[in-house]
Amino acid sequence: MPRFFFDVSEKADVYHDACGIMLPTFGAARERALAIVRRLKATPREDDLVCTVRDIGGRRLLEIRFQSGKPVYSSPTTP
Repeated sequence: MPRFFFDVSEKADVYHDACGIMLPTFGAARERALAIVRRLKATPREDDLVCTVRDIGGRRLLEIRFQSGKPVYSSPTTP
């Protein structure tokens, strides 16, 4: 089972997930990231809340950010 890491950033503050969690699929990791962002968005914040999902090698797999009150998904592009 793969291990996924969920980093959360808000403005200049970044909270790195050092332990991660094992989940069965990337889809499960995406749902967990969305749940994290929704839970954090329940308190008043600016629109610069971002949850980044990484794999065990540190590669960014997905970012979820709030824009205009709605979650927006993006996959980092490879060079």
